[in-house]
Amino acid sequence: MTNSKLLFTQNINIETITLKSEKAFIVEDVYSILEDAYKSVKGGLHFTSYDDLLLNTTMWKVIYSDATIVGVIIYKAKQGLKMVAMGLSTKLTKHYQRIIKKTLASLFQLTFSYTWMELSEGAEKFILKHGGSKYILPNHLARELIKKEIVTLCDDGVHYKRVINGVLKTKIIVGKPKIR
Repeated sequence: MTNSKLLFTQNINIETITLKSEKAFIVEDVYSILEDAYKSVKGGLHFTSYDDLLLNTTMWKVIYSDATIVGVIIYKAKQGLKMVAMGLSTKLTKHYQRIIKKTLASLFQLTFSYTWMELSEGAEKFILKHGGSKYILPNHLARELIKKEIVTLCDDGVHYKRVINGVLKTKIIVGKPKIR
């Protein structure tokens, strides 16, 4: 892809990919979108390489326009299906970015009842704005779900703080995890 903005006229297609061989075919494009999406996020992208992304994820929701990947949602099998990363192409026109954001929002609305996610910053605002507020979990479940050190539970009953990639982050859990 070039650095020019992309404008598409074809329909948007969404593909669910679970086979490692199929993921390997598109991993470079997916990783590039995720790198761009997380470059301004404190703590950054949690996947260090293509192999890390391939080997440590369960399912990818990939949004295509024509044959170009324009958005992704990445899941791990962890207490059910946990969304662990998402992004959209930065090479889209503003108009098309709005369309792909709406597509991402629709995908989340369709999956809130059987997936879950830890959110902070812009992702939290985006998800809560698009139906996630109905699926907020109390913060006392964080230790059991995350199985990592929680620094503190916030007084609001939903946020908590934990260190991710050396950065103290305020998080919230949204969705329907499988709690044992």
